[in-house]
Amino acid sequence: MRAFAVGSFGEAPAIHDLPIPAADGAFLIRVKCAGVNPIDYKLVERLTAASTYPFVMGADFAGVVERVPAGERDFRAGDRIFGMARTHGAYAEYTAVAPGVKTEPLARIPDGVTDEQAAALPIAAITALRALDMLGVASGQRVVVMGATGGVGGYAVQMARARGAHVIATVRGDADEARRLGAEEVYDTKAGDAVSALHAAHPEGVDAVLDLVNGADAIRRDAEILKSGGSLVSTIYAADEKWFAERKITAQNVAGNTNPLSSPQGLNEVAHMLKEGKITARIRSTVELDGTAQLLEKLRNGGLRGKAVIRL
Repeated sequence: MRAFAVGSFGEAPAIHDLPIPAADGAFLIRVKCAGVNPIDYKLVERLTAASTYPFVMGADFAGVVERVPAGERDFRAGDRIFGMARTHGAYAEYTAVAPGVKTEPLARIPDGVTDEQAAALPIAAITALRALDMLGVASGQRVVVMGATGGVGGYAVQMARARGAHVIATVRGDADEARRLGAEEVYDTKAGDAVSALHAAHPEGVDAVLDLVNGADAIRRDAEILKSGGSLVSTIYAADEKWFAERKITAQNVAGNTNPLSSPQGLNEVAHMLKEGKITARIRSTVELDGTAQLLEKLRNGGLRGKAVIRL
């Protein structure tokens, strides 16, 4: 099979001809589309000489069950499914997922949802949903999404609006896109200091901030726009929870591998939100496997908004 993978330690990822996974005791899945996330190339940067090679990139996928493990009752060969293939990777014509592994959930693709849409959902949509739950976002609240036009941010804006929140977005150069997603206020960091502008517009403070972009130092400025008793979530593990608590702000970090919504239930929820029109997948780039290297370079350099999908 063809796969986009790191062949050995120190090599750049490239297309390789690899054996189809043996899939003993696991589902063998023919991948139709793979979703692309920043964590995909970040994991490659963390590989060591002790890592397992070849290392097939990617996790999010949509595909068709080719073979089921013995005793399996939930899925059958031919079922359209989507989910996360963290062990064997998703940038490949085939992958394997063992049943019951919490970090590798699977679910059926609902009728009316395309393979491209399904592949664009898992990590980003589930992260957005979990973050909003942690923030307690509800109708009438003022919620800031920092980095509102990326993969997670785009879903978060739409989900917060669906809950009836007043959504405030910070972006870098694409204010119109944030408004199309449903943001009612937009602050462009290219036009000036977004935090100062937000503070001036909301001197009493906002209820919640979902920060998708700021590191450990910059994220402390979020305290300037949050009201006492407000909530903050970071998706890049940048929030010092104790520091914010001293300022009467509840800060939390959400991590993909420990996200309780990384489950069949979580996948079903975001898929049905898409089917019901509460969210859209916003696929901005679709490439064949041969275009993967160029796509990842564009993503790494910040030249891609929304979601990207690889067709296998």
